[in-house]
Amino acid sequence: MSRWRVFWVGRDWLTGTGSPGPDGWEMRPGDAVFVGPDYRIDPLLCRFGQSSVFRGYERETRRNYATDIALLLTFLSARQRHWTDARDKDLDDFRSWRLEAPANPALVGSSKWNRELAAFSALYRWATRHRYVTASPVTMRQTTGLYGGTR
Repeated sequence: MSRWRVFWVGRDWLTGTGSPGPDGWEMRPGDAVFVGPDYRIDPLLCRFGQSSVFRGYERETRRNYATDIALLLTFLSARQRHWTDARDKDLDDFRSWRLEAPANPALVGSSKWNRELAAFSALYRWATRHRYVTASPVTMRQTTGLYGGTR
C-alpha cells in the first residue's frame, strides 16, 4: 500500500454504544480511522475523526473530508513529510498538482479544491487548537479565494 486509506468504524466493531479502541479511544460507529502506507493507524488523525468538530459534520461531509485528507496525506508521504510537519509550500504544491499539473490525469476544478481546502483547514484548526501542530499550513491567501482554478 503506497497511499493513505480511511476506514470507518462499524457497529460490528463495538460492544454497546461506544467502545474503547487503541489507547482508550472512545470509538463510535461512523468514526474515521486513518491508516498510513506502512499499515499503521495514526492516533492523532483518529482523534480528529472522533472530535466533536468532525462528528458534527453530516455523514457525507465526513466521508468527503476524510477522503480529501487522505489524498493530502498521500501527497505529503510521497515527500517524506508527516502531516504535522506540513508547510504552506506543501499545500501550494498540492494545490498546483490538483488543479494544474499536466502530469495529473485527474485534475479537479476550483469547487472541488475549495472543498478539499475546507477539509484541510478544519483538520489543521483542530490540530492547532490541541497543540498537535504549532501553526496551520493552510494560509489566509489560500482560504480567501486567491487560488481559484480555471476549471
